[in-house]
Amino acid sequence: MKPIAALATLSLATTVALAGPFSEYNLIVRNDLNLSTSEVDGSAIIGGSLLGGTSNYTTMGVTASNGDGLAIGGTLAAGVTVNINSGGNFRIGNLANALGTVNLNGGGAMIADPAVASQADAYVNQAQAISAHLSTLAPTGTVDGAGNMSASTTLLDGFNVAVYNITQAQFNSLGQLNLNMGAADTVIINFLHDGSGAVDLVAPPNIIGDFNQANSSRILWNFGDATSVTVNNSFNGALFATDATLSVLGGGINGAVVVDSLDLQNAEIRLGTYTGYLPAPGSLLPLAFAG
Repeated sequence: MKPIAALATLSLATTVALAGPFSEYNLIVRNDLNLSTSEVDGSAIIGGSLLGGTSNYTTMGVTASNGDGLAIGGTLAAGVTVNINSGGNFRIGNLANALGTVNLNGGGAMIADPAVASQADAYVNQAQAISAHLSTLAPTGTVDGAGNMSASTTLLDGFNVAVYNITQAQFNSLGQLNLNMGAADTVIINFLHDGSGAVDLVAPPNIIGDFNQANSSRILWNFGDATSVTVNNSFNGALFATDATLSVLGGGINGAVVVDSLDLQNAEIRLGTYTGYLPAPGSLLPLAFAG
């Protein structure tokens, strides 16, 4: 993890300005996306390079307010094809680095913008500060031995928030994980890895109940200081793993994804983008300036 002190460069004004990226972008990657053979329903920003595969973006519409379907800070590698739909733009740090094929479906533009890499980095830094804050929240309920989740809520900045802690060992022991949203309009799940930094979300358990695409904009899985996350079943909710390399082997993710790098995307990253509780900017400043 980057030292928390490094986040001191996020001023209050910058924090306010960055409050919306997780509702605007379906996928945010700080560094490289190594191989994608699938699609992203909404808009995506990659701070590094897109190095392999054929992939589709904004298949369900442009979600970024600047009109981008896909933004890349580094290189679109030779042999890579991207299809950008719904009139979304393709933005890249340097047009000379667009070595692959870009198909603009619906009238989008090719735009050179050297700020893409720093923008993606700032968004992931923002998510990192949020992740650190969320990890300090006291659980409002527990996961029982049958995998049922029916927490009470706490009121945070006008949101009724249910908070859970789940360990990797606990996750591995379950046949199902069954969410009852109840009165919650946001669910935060702080997932604790086994000490190795690796998170394995390969089924089982099956993730059921109110874990569905309709609720995906109101659920946030927080993976803290995980260094790798692997998913192979249908996964619902935003995924914040700001220090991790993500591998999506199958199933697909319904929700916003924020990661350090994406090694393999063999399944869709779908809407919706995240609209649930986030800490107020002032809540992040003590963390940002901690030594």
